[in-house]
Amino acid sequence: MNMQLCKYNTFRRHARMFIEPAIVSYWQKAQEGMLQKLHAEEKVIVGGDMRADSPGHSAKFGSYTTMDLKNNKVVDLQLVQSNEVGGSYHMELEGLKRSLELLKERGVTLDCIVTDRHLQIQKFLRESSITQFFDVWHIEKGISKQLEKAAKKKDCEKLRGWVKSIRNHIYWTAATSTTGPERVAKWTCRISTLMMTPCSPSAFIHCALRNTNGWLQERRPFTSWRQFSQPRGF
Repeated sequence: MNMQLCKYNTFRRHARMFIEPAIVSYWQKAQEGMLQKLHAEEKVIVGGDMRADSPGHSAKFGSYTTMDLKNNKVVDLQLVQSNEVGGSYHMELEGLKRSLELLKERGVTLDCIVTDRHLQIQKFLRESSITQFFDVWHIEKGISKQLEKAAKKKDCEKLRGWVKSIRNHIYWTAATSTTGPERVAKWTCRISTLMMTPCSPSAFIHCALRNTNGWLQERRPFTSWRQFSQPRGF
């Protein structure tokens, strides 16, 4: 195409001298403004997760991102190298610790934090007396995976037809609930719905279901579903 392009070394030199410093400067100014706003708020809800440079447990670098869930803005980024913490499995916890330390130094008061179900993070937050919630995507993924597995067992085939409905119900429960009791009532109502029995009045859910084909009876398919119906941290 006869396009004139600079060599890679030239590009890297320009990036190092001009582009990267400009990006870092802009990010630092934006982060400073966000931290000042969060400092002025009474309680802040944040979410955190890590992205690694490769899948599995052989990653060398991990980038931990902390986001203000009220305004959907990234508050902090922490780059962690595996050899700093004794292996890639420990990178996520280290990234979280660094972000929380920054928020503490800047006087940000946390209400709660939303994370995945990383066991080290659960232990750390529990011992630090920080309220933790699991993000709904991981909850749904775990339950759906177990239900798909259970549906392959003998006499449990009917479960497969309910997986999509249950998945949608998980997201609906999380999105429309404002308190713990309300969340529990809406979610446990699904057990009654699967058997076409009345829900608890506290669930205040109107069911307009007409087709009774596929309802689970209180035997093996229902028993298989019920053992997955109380996800911890939901």
